[in-house]
Amino acid sequence: MSARPSTADLNTADLKERLSTVIGIPVVPYAADGEIDHDRAVALARRLVGNGITALTPNGNTGEFYALTPDERRAALTSVVSARAATTTIVAGVGLDVPTAVSDALFAREAGADAIMIHQPVLPYLSARGWVEYNAAIAAAVPDLGVLPYLSTTAVSGADIARLVERAPNVVGLKYSVPDPVVFATTKARAGDGLLWIAGLAESYAPAYWQAGARAFTSGLVNVAPAVSLEMLAALRDGDYDTATRVWRRIRHFEELRARDRAADNVSVVKEAMHQLGLCRREVRPPSHPVTAAVAAEVAESISPWRSAVPELGTELRI
Repeated sequence: MSARPSTADLNTADLKERLSTVIGIPVVPYAADGEIDHDRAVALARRLVGNGITALTPNGNTGEFYALTPDERRAALTSVVSARAATTTIVAGVGLDVPTAVSDALFAREAGADAIMIHQPVLPYLSARGWVEYNAAIAAAVPDLGVLPYLSTTAVSGADIARLVERAPNVVGLKYSVPDPVVFATTKARAGDGLLWIAGLAESYAPAYWQAGARAFTSGLVNVAPAVSLEMLAALRDGDYDTATRVWRRIRHFEELRARDRAADNVSVVKEAMHQLGLCRREVRPPSHPVTAAVAAEVAESISPWRSAVPELGTELRI
């Protein structure tokens, strides 16, 4: 019998370095019959990898995690993993109830993922102690994988995060999505040192969070224009906030469309932009909905300033 994996098998310093970048959240493209178009999913992931995105989170929110069946989540992960390069870091999204999250985490490990991102529990009642227990239980099942909890509530404090790290040494960082840079800075300070903090509200909040200590940000925009996201990353790494601000201004309209009405069209706007560029169909699954014609026109306007930075997918797979 082979030895059970342990945290000794995990190089946390190396993983945190590899994750200190733009972490792309791939969309899940659908075919005309509503099923996942896995050939296109592979092609889109290869497009991201080929254009410099070195960290990917299949089954993230932009990947419509909650609209997929268990088999679809695993197939979506497998498609993205098949497109990886030697330098690609895969962070698999897992969540829902603890047994389901553990099962998906074990599958992710077998599929070749380097880490898991644990979605914030969707129960209407969340206690800080329960959040610690939830994440610790899932992390314990895969001690040789890095763990990145997703946090978008102020109910969990920096002290709670510190307690989680004590329980689960494979927690290497957090995807932090509370839309308040001051709260972020306070939470980070109270959580202690050593964690990688990821600006989970993407490019919109990346400059502000970077100044408070974040060293990575997630992105759905990369599905449309990876070069634009990488331009912001380079500026932030160089401490060139003038350039970062210019990039922020160029993408502001697009990101505002995604955030409008409590982010009702977050994924729909990304897929609409990709549809206009011939990259995939615009369909999303309920409870999301395709954008209206009026919003589609706004999407076209929003991407026009940086459309020249959009690489082609390949004529053989263009819609």
